[in-house]
Amino acid sequence: MAEPRVGSTPGLFVRQSSGLVRDIGTRDTIFYGLNAITIAYVTFTMTSWAFYPGASYEWSTVLTTVGAIGVGVVYALLAGVYPRSGGEYVFLSRIVRPDLGFVVSFVQTFWYIFYFGVNGAFFSIYGLAPMFSTLGLQTGNTALTNIGAWFAQPTGIFVAGTAVLVVVAFMIFRGMRSYFTFQRWGTIIGLASAALTILVLALGAVGVFHFQASFDALAGSGSFQKVVTGVTVPGYTLPATLNFMVWPAFSIIFSVNMVAFSGEIKHIGRGPLLGIVGSMLLAGLIFIAFMFFARGAMSDQFMIGAVTTTSFPLPIAPFINSLASILVGNPLLTILMNLWVILIIPYALGSNIIYASRALLAWSIDGIAPTKLGEVSERYHSPVVAILVVAVLSEVWLIIYAFTTLVTVLSGLLGFSIAFLVVSLTGIAFPYVKREVFERSPAAVRVGGVPVITIAAVVGAVFSGFLFYRAIVDQTFGASTTFSIEVTVAAFVGGFVWFYGARMYRRGRGTPVDNVFKEIPIE
Repeated sequence: MAEPRVGSTPGLFVRQSSGLVRDIGTRDTIFYGLNAITIAYVTFTMTSWAFYPGASYEWSTVLTTVGAIGVGVVYALLAGVYPRSGGEYVFLSRIVRPDLGFVVSFVQTFWYIFYFGVNGAFFSIYGLAPMFSTLGLQTGNTALTNIGAWFAQPTGIFVAGTAVLVVVAFMIFRGMRSYFTFQRWGTIIGLASAALTILVLALGAVGVFHFQASFDALAGSGSFQKVVTGVTVPGYTLPATLNFMVWPAFSIIFSVNMVAFSGEIKHIGRGPLLGIVGSMLLAGLIFIAFMFFARGAMSDQFMIGAVTTTSFPLPIAPFINSLASILVGNPLLTILMNLWVILIIPYALGSNIIYASRALLAWSIDGIAPTKLGEVSERYHSPVVAILVVAVLSEVWLIIYAFTTLVTVLSGLLGFSIAFLVVSLTGIAFPYVKREVFERSPAAVRVGGVPVITIAAVVGAVFSGFLFYRAIVDQTFGASTTFSIEVTVAAFVGGFVWFYGARMYRRGRGTPVDNVFKEIPIE
């Protein structure tokens, strides 16, 4: 089978240059991967663990990391074969089928737009609300406690979420070089804050700090005992451990969206691979460290009782950032130990809008979306119209999340898991159905005669298939809802309608749109 040519044939693409530039270094891809993973999701991942009796948080995270790395290696190698921005759309449309590539990209983009808005809500719920509420309790300042409560209510969620959404969209509009400079420092400070929190929990685990005494001092004598009374800790089981994997997976796997900007990475051969796999490994260790030391500092009984019973007496949610702050009992340290949530989540928004805007740009260049969506600022080298469209649509999802119960944290997992499964299956077959392309690509690496991409893809396919299954049947916190399933199905149908409608329109104007997919997109 012939190797795809570099896009240069006049008339195929809507223009002969994407307008993007290769500004992003390998170190920044790792920072980006960590932010796309969003280690701040530890906050609700640890509280969710209590609702899976018998699950081992640590082993579930290990298994998730292994499975996610399988998917991640496939993404990274395919990005090296087709080093253009646009995510799965680029390589699936060239390797498998144009319609499948577009539909998978369409569904991914739909849910990344959703999470650009919803992560704005998370910024308020898991970052600002716990910090202000805990500070208010520690200082006896009712105003701070009320501010924290306001950030946990719909209006506060909407206001704070809108503010961070606008700021992040503006940063992306200003260009990737500027954005990654801010991301670099935000990530460094955020990781330092996370490390401080883990250190405090570790000191609590070895007895330097005493959580029971600190908790009782804040909530009243005997409060700790009331939370743990009657709480039993079940023995670990494999089925429960496997079922819980949807929660760490919802974080760790998402560094793969780095392929959205493959055309902007300086060292495409190593950047995505190190960025995706490196960030997954580091995030897995961080997830495990939080739980391991929290378990030692507070006990399994307390961590379960705090979220599954009505005995928790404080007017704050028992997230790990709040509990660690209570453990140390110092307002200054409380601020420092909440920065990892407050600083990491905005860059999670950044990964969402980068993916979505680059997908819209790639569709436009191929003629599958309006030309306007492909406009790139000559000054900032960013797709300005696409960014604006994503931001406006995300604001709608923020409103829905803040003021209704239609959607939940894991609403998009079904759509994402289907995409990961399709990419993994593509990775299994790629060296054989596109042999000539594979042999001439940086992905042509073998172990024992078997392509590495195929080995990784088998692991990724098993992992993604299991996520797909759990996204359908898991009812914890609405992980699977009728609305989410219906919206995902509607997104798939909408993607096919869009693709074939666009192809019919282009053919009617005399453009051989099918020939676009025989070439690698323009640089």
